[in-house]
Amino acid sequence: MEEGVIRYTLDLMINLYDSTTGKSVEERELSFKRDGKDFPAMYKGEGTYVFLNAGRDNSLMQISVKGFENVKLNLDYEKLDKTLPAVDVFLIPSENTTKGEPLITLKGKLTGLVSVEAVHPGRIVTTVRDMDVKRRTMTVFMPNRRMNLTQSRYALLNAETQTFETIEVEAELSDRKIRLKSNPTEGFPPNSPICRIVYGQVEEDGSYLLRVRDDGKNLKYLVKYVVDGQNRYKVIDFHEPDGSSLD
Repeated sequence: MEEGVIRYTLDLMINLYDSTTGKSVEERELSFKRDGKDFPAMYKGEGTYVFLNAGRDNSLMQISVKGFENVKLNLDYEKLDKTLPAVDVFLIPSENTTKGEPLITLKGKLTGLVSVEAVHPGRIVTTVRDMDVKRRTMTVFMPNRRMNLTQSRYALLNAETQTFETIEVEAELSDRKIRLKSNPTEGFPPNSPICRIVYGQVEEDGSYLLRVRDDGKNLKYLVKYVVDGQNRYKVIDFHEPDGSSLD
């Protein structure tokens, strides 16, 4: 009698994060749909879900999590790692959530808007010491503690020009050195800060939504928004959101 062999292929991994805190989303009351049909996943802990033997067809995913805004995700496997196709999804807490500090919302509509995200210049993860372009490695200042990067994408902030560029971490090589997937395209001055990115949502008609938590501290964020392929920036104080909009 021949023994049966069952093989599993990891076709997708999704990591769920709270966009306002960067922490993993532990809420288990959720659903995944692919092209409108239920898409069963296996929970692996700390907001991580895997999809086995699901196929790698490009598709539209809908993610619904209790206490968060629904998310639509266009899966394009050409843009994902072939060995471990993983996606970080940043969920925006709904306004009726009872977890954490109160929420402050920036929303509106702007024709041609593609994406919106923000950083808090005063809340840095680490600071760049030097960059080896040939090896794509970056050495950072981390006094008295380990770097402990929890996501793959961060913002490299240019405080002089009030702009930032997304960098993607490929690996942590040591307590103070990381390797990037690609080198920054913009120049940046010495001691440039690296910040966590707060992601917003944009609909096809240009409607946008961006939320931060009101912890009673300075809430001046540098907002980056892409309109018709062009990067625009605006400093917005979320303590005074009335009258603030993207234009």
